[in-house]
Amino acid sequence: MEERSKLKFNYVWVIIGLCFIMVATSLGLCSSGRNLYLTAITDALSIPRGAFSVTNTLRFLTTTVVNLFFGKLVYRFGTKKLICAGLLCLICFALINSFATGLFVFYIGSLFLGTGLSWTGTTMTSAIVNKWCKTNKGTITGAILAANGIGGAVAVQIISPIIFQEGNPFGYRTSYHMVSIVLAVVLLLVIFLYREHPKGENEKTVVSPKKRKARGEGWVGMEYASAIKKPYFYLAILCMFFTGMALQGLGGIAFPHMYDIGIDVGFVATISSVSSLLLTVSKFSAGFLYDRLGMRLSMNVCFFCAFISIVGLILIANTPLGYAIAFIRGIFSSFALPLETVMLPLFAAELFGNKAFEKVVGIFVSASTAGFAIGSPFGNICYDLFGSYTVAFYVFGIMLIFVTIAMQYVLSAATRDRKEIEKIAALQ
Repeated sequence: MEERSKLKFNYVWVIIGLCFIMVATSLGLCSSGRNLYLTAITDALSIPRGAFSVTNTLRFLTTTVVNLFFGKLVYRFGTKKLICAGLLCLICFALINSFATGLFVFYIGSLFLGTGLSWTGTTMTSAIVNKWCKTNKGTITGAILAANGIGGAVAVQIISPIIFQEGNPFGYRTSYHMVSIVLAVVLLLVIFLYREHPKGENEKTVVSPKKRKARGEGWVGMEYASAIKKPYFYLAILCMFFTGMALQGLGGIAFPHMYDIGIDVGFVATISSVSSLLLTVSKFSAGFLYDRLGMRLSMNVCFFCAFISIVGLILIANTPLGYAIAFIRGIFSSFALPLETVMLPLFAAELFGNKAFEKVVGIFVSASTAGFAIGSPFGNICYDLFGSYTVAFYVFGIMLIFVTIAMQYVLSAATRDRKEIEKIAALQ
């Protein structure tokens, strides 16, 4: 009997492992490595880069729409069927792009990409962790989503030589074929190893070394019908949108800004590499900090890093001090980015609890992704109008100031409601 219990407990780690592999392949191969294909595809097919970049906008818009219905889809079909459908969509994306010869077909491929990532990325991972793990949800979510950085770093090393084969302008097609095969293997692993529900109580629990201090345990929460009646529900959605817009917008214009003021291209590439590697650490750290010290501190640390990132961009100059500021700014920006990934499901769980978790996290991710779709174009429009990115930096900074202040109110109001709900539950 004791041996059987151990096996049940251990299966939590099988689920976590599958999630890690899923994120590493779906986000790492299909999302993080996408920029490598732009030059190869546009050069090989003589497609304008501006027109091809619309594929990214379509991907974000698709993810926004699909995630709005995430809770209903999980309730109706379950997580396993959605994961399998998501991986199939990503396989279709890779195959469509491998055979595409015109823009319209690439646009269709982006619709499959946006749908596939909706069911294999942040939203799905958070739903699985919420279902399988009773404690340390932040740490586990952060560790799983850190696979994005690891998968992206590995993907670059693998697919880059395939895409840019000497004498073969269509090497990207071979790369897409390889990606589709890897995704098919992951799909088989999910089919044979993934379980929809934990079978025993022990499988629902990941051991916490000091239970009395552990956070990230979640709470019973409120019904979705009650959540949407709370004014701070809509304020939180607006905050998710502004945060996604500001952080994604800054990420899209930071390096062009450095090029414009004369920072060495090689040095900028070094900053990019360091920042990408630090994403792995920052996502895990954000979840770990939440589990140990709570939402308010972990959230405010991320916002503080975002402010330092913006100030750094404004102060960067083509001087030795400017180079130092640019490097430090890259570090801080990595520790701000969990606000648009790991922190989204933690916000949903902390503010509204388990009952409406799938619906709320889907809406939060949709709002953030909608911000993604607008952020980068907004920054470049500012450049076209004013001749620099400075105005965009100040606008994004004002957005983040508003979000930081608003989220203090949202968290306080939600905490009051949570205490009231838990008090009533204790009396029943």
